[in-house]
Amino acid sequence: MAARAFSTVQLVNGSTGDPVLYLDYPGSDNALLFDGGENGGLTAAQLGDLEAVFVTHHHVDHFIGLDRIVRANMDRDKVLHLFGPVNTIRKVYDRITAYEYPYFPFQKIVVRVTELLPGKRRTAVLECTRRFPEPVIEEADWAGPVCYENADLRVEAAHADHTVPCLAFALAEKSGYHPDPKKLSAGLLKSGRWVPEALRLLRDGADPQTRLDIDGGSFTLAALAENYFTESAGARVAYVTDTFWSDAARPGLVKLAKGAWRLYCDSFYAAAEAKRAAQYKHLIAPQAGELARLAKVEQLVLIHFATRYAGKYQQLIDEAAAVFPRVTAEVS
Repeated sequence: MAARAFSTVQLVNGSTGDPVLYLDYPGSDNALLFDGGENGGLTAAQLGDLEAVFVTHHHVDHFIGLDRIVRANMDRDKVLHLFGPVNTIRKVYDRITAYEYPYFPFQKIVVRVTELLPGKRRTAVLECTRRFPEPVIEEADWAGPVCYENADLRVEAAHADHTVPCLAFALAEKSGYHPDPKKLSAGLLKSGRWVPEALRLLRDGADPQTRLDIDGGSFTLAALAENYFTESAGARVAYVTDTFWSDAARPGLVKLAKGAWRLYCDSFYAAAEAKRAAQYKHLIAPQAGELARLAKVEQLVLIHFATRYAGKYQQLIDEAAAVFPRVTAEVS
């Protein structure tokens, strides 16, 4: 079992509301958000910490939260990366420019939008300081699966099989040193800008006796490594929602979720409604279990329960558990 570097992993609306997954890392503005649905359970500060947003598709329950995301970041001097399927650039641009802005000098947000197509990726940069002019789209070949990467992790994408263009995503932490959330929580030092600086030195193989000045004290890199960091292979988290369990989609979804510490997976219908699931292109609970079994994940978390199962959610959990026993759901 790989150690996990993220300090927060939050299924914002549980298994019964809009699917929204928030992951945060200690020390800097580098949180990740999977899906842009209703996100009122996140504070403006949490949304302002975002580095990248990964939208599966443009149905309202996966996209309506974009306004809060933009608002929370509008006054920041940063690049916010946003990924989605075909037409994401136009839809994001139209949403942003639907509002009037005062264009204060401190409003320097740049939204870099990338839409992923089979074999292609299209990117446009939306700049507040330029008053959001019509986007210029650049197109390049994209063989997949990696769509985003930084020093700590990469995010992979696969095409799902839904009624509209739709993606599934997986986060894969890179091997090496990572901040240890438990050690940081229990330690005397609070998370701050020293965390990424120490992490950079550790990964660069700096002298263990290198000293960092933190909060009025001086600490060796060796002491920081022992007390606040962990060296590991990293963890993998997969996020799959709104897809049919078709022959076309199945291989890519299994590969995406392979070996994940946790798979968050659509379970919209029970087995008795397999025909309806095929019509509207969702998974039934046993198929979510089959994906988890084939991908050999450590844990399956069911998400996106249809409201028709209110008060009967255990049926969906039991059906998935009959195929893959390490299953849970967040139901209030």
